[in-house]
Amino acid sequence: MMKYVISDINADGYERFVTIKNKDNNFSFVVHFLEYDEYLEDNEKSKKRDVGDIMEGEMAIGLVAVDKEVNATLMHKQLIPGSSHIEAIVRICKIVDDYSVFASSSLVNGLILIEFEHRVNYRKGDVIYLEGSLEMNL
Repeated sequence: MMKYVISDINADGYERFVTIKNKDNNFSFVVHFLEYDEYLEDNEKSKKRDVGDIMEGEMAIGLVAVDKEVNATLMHKQLIPGSSHIEAIVRICKIVDDYSVFASSSLVNGLILIEFEHRVNYRKGDVIYLEGSLEMNL
């Protein structure tokens, strides 16, 4: 599991949109996750996590509804401030099932789990463009 420093937290019920900074390379990302044991309303402050805390977890890209095979270099971008929406180009490394793969990316060292909203038929080595949500699996 990777360690990240929290630099901003936005909460809505159980949902969290957290800006994190990678301790190794100083990259900053907005990730989404659910805090199942803490429900927050109306900008209520979290008792579990705060700015400056270290967060440990694995990134994944979920809710992928837009994807296509491309001939391009690995990359990623988050263009919507405060949103976990991500556009990325990744290389398929391992097929999990009809809806999930592990891929290499410019986001993390190692592999990242990609979960599609529809059945896909990619093969190992395919390079794909995708749009989804950058998730944090705690």
